[in-house]
Amino acid sequence: MVSFAPKGEANQSLQYLWGLVLVLVVSYGCHQARDLISEDNLMLFFLVQVIGAALYWGEGPTTLVAFLSFLALDFGVFQPRFRLNTPDLQYYISLLTFLGVGYVISRLSNSLRRQAKDARQRAESSHELELFGRDLTQIQTEEDVVKAFGRNAGRIFGPRVNLKLGGPDLCELEGVEVQSLGEQSDLLTSFLHQARLALQRVQSGEKLRQAMLVAERERVQNALLNSLSHDLQTPLASVAGSLQVACDPAIHLEPEVRQGLLQLAGEQTERLRRLVSNLLQMTKLDGPGLVLNLQTVQPDELVGVVLEQTPATLRDRIEIDVPDDLPELCVDYVLVANLLQNLLENAHKYTPQGSPVQLRMRVDGDLLRCDVRDRGPGIPAEDIPLIFDKFYRAKGLELSGSGLGLFIAKGIVDAHNGKIQARLRRSGGLEISCWLPYASE
Repeated sequence: MVSFAPKGEANQSLQYLWGLVLVLVVSYGCHQARDLISEDNLMLFFLVQVIGAALYWGEGPTTLVAFLSFLALDFGVFQPRFRLNTPDLQYYISLLTFLGVGYVISRLSNSLRRQAKDARQRAESSHELELFGRDLTQIQTEEDVVKAFGRNAGRIFGPRVNLKLGGPDLCELEGVEVQSLGEQSDLLTSFLHQARLALQRVQSGEKLRQAMLVAERERVQNALLNSLSHDLQTPLASVAGSLQVACDPAIHLEPEVRQGLLQLAGEQTERLRRLVSNLLQMTKLDGPGLVLNLQTVQPDELVGVVLEQTPATLRDRIEIDVPDDLPELCVDYVLVANLLQNLLENAHKYTPQGSPVQLRMRVDGDLLRCDVRDRGPGIPAEDIPLIFDKFYRAKGLELSGSGLGLFIAKGIVDAHNGKIQARLRRSGGLEISCWLPYASE
């Protein structure tokens, strides 16, 4: 089926040609039907074709169709046929009717087509801007903005449109001028405006993150200084007092008492060493510089070394349940020894005097499970997820400590690709369990 409606996008010359063909076809049809249909009704067919041309074509082709339709009526339909009639008032009224109807309807239809075209363009522009805005919600860095702009603008304007950072308004176009795109210049301007807003948001977010990092660093530093000032006072006072009394020749002491004072000073010195060691471990775990020195270690030998380095007040309370036939571990010897010491000292702090601390090891799948249990009051169930956080201390318990032991323990376990968790025991107290890899055969 031949279409008479090139929709305004067709070539103008082609519209004139179709107008001529349309008039010839209608004229031939009316000529064949002249004996069946009256002249007044035949005129309606020509008027309909003028209206149809006006609906789909521009003013020029419509005017041509209207003028040719009038000539065809006057020459081939009205009596006498095949001869031009003498112009009179009716002649001019008919001509003006055809031309006026064609011109008015053509202007109206063209206006509607332009409005529809503008509406389609606005809808498409809004859709593209929505897609671009949705893409910009996922960006994290300035480079992400450039990539998002390239993906969305390239789909519409082609690969020649790129975004370059560093302009006076945070970014500028590269490879094309906005004015050179004609009707699409407004859409490209909107794209550029959205990109600049996204860059401002990224930079504002980065400034906010930096401010939050500075505030968090200051908070951690203050907490660390407060913890150190509190935790160093007791062992330093004990060491200083013990040595002062033990070394004062004016004070007569029994050998056992002097030995006890020296032993107390040694234990408090070891406590200071452990505190400093924890601080060093914390800085390594917070940074990217932790490198594991993996070795094969027998679990019972590891536990023996840990017990030798444990103060006597804690060592005498530990119940060991480590079978001899456990497989060898593949771990960093020094770090895992530090891990067990932190877990045992943490349990010792929470366990009342005279109650044991349990250390138990078992094979659990392809990992070795180590459980450290205390007989203390436990902690609130809602605080279980916080127990491995830096500087965490149980609420309502007046205990010494920097709050770094379990944080360091979790960092060591994570570095070995293991896992660690805490749970409240039904019989009372807390159980810390960690899983470490053993050496493959």
